[in-house]
Amino acid sequence: MVEDGAMRDEKIFLFHIRGQEGVPEFLHPLEATLEWVEGLKKYPLVGRYGSEPRIESINLFKEELQGILQKAIRRWVADRWFSERFVLAAIAFLLAYFFFSYVIRDPIPVIDELVLSFLAGIFTFRGLTKRFYTREEVTILREELQEKIERLGFEESSLVRTVENLLEELEGSSFPGLVDRYRRGEKLAIHPEDFEEAKGLLFSLECRFSGKERKKFLKELERGKFVMKKRGDIRKIAYLFLYHLLRRSLP
Repeated sequence: MVEDGAMRDEKIFLFHIRGQEGVPEFLHPLEATLEWVEGLKKYPLVGRYGSEPRIESINLFKEELQGILQKAIRRWVADRWFSERFVLAAIAFLLAYFFFSYVIRDPIPVIDELVLSFLAGIFTFRGLTKRFYTREEVTILREELQEKIERLGFEESSLVRTVENLLEELEGSSFPGLVDRYRRGEKLAIHPEDFEEAKGLLFSLECRFSGKERKKFLKELERGKFVMKKRGDIRKIAYLFLYHLLRRSLP
């Protein structure tokens, strides 16, 4: 697997996980980044669940993904036409500076001329982003990816069902108990047919937690020392333990 959010798999897996008190959670690698747009253009979305999800939960999740998509498209547009925007903004700055310096009869302090010219450049730079966002090719891409999200379906997975039960078990364990399980070399029994899906789950967890968080938790496991700060950390601890368990279990 690739660390820290780089998409290189042939499928993008998204997981519906049964949460505490029946509140579902979704694990996925999708963020408002340029890589996300490129990944969605190339690879299919594949949904998996253990306990059957409610339709309302799936619909809310799709709305969340649509919101992330809009941010990702804006960043994609900003990056795609950065050079053009920069050049035109520079021209706007120079024209504004010339206008305030030579066209306006009443003298304006140099500092004010620079500030006003700079603002003209900034407004041009940002305004062009909105203009490029409405281009036909961007509209076509946006609608194509929106439709891809709407078509996203979830299928039952024995692996996710196992993971849900394991997470519930881990949340009821003490940290010394987790340390003991890790030191004993515990692994998940993953069927070879589920390797691709398991790697997708591992990738989603890599994207959920920073490399610093994952390494810190591993050191705490190895040292056998951990200080829980909040009750909400219970689920976080379970996910981090699952991450290291998956890393150990996959070939």
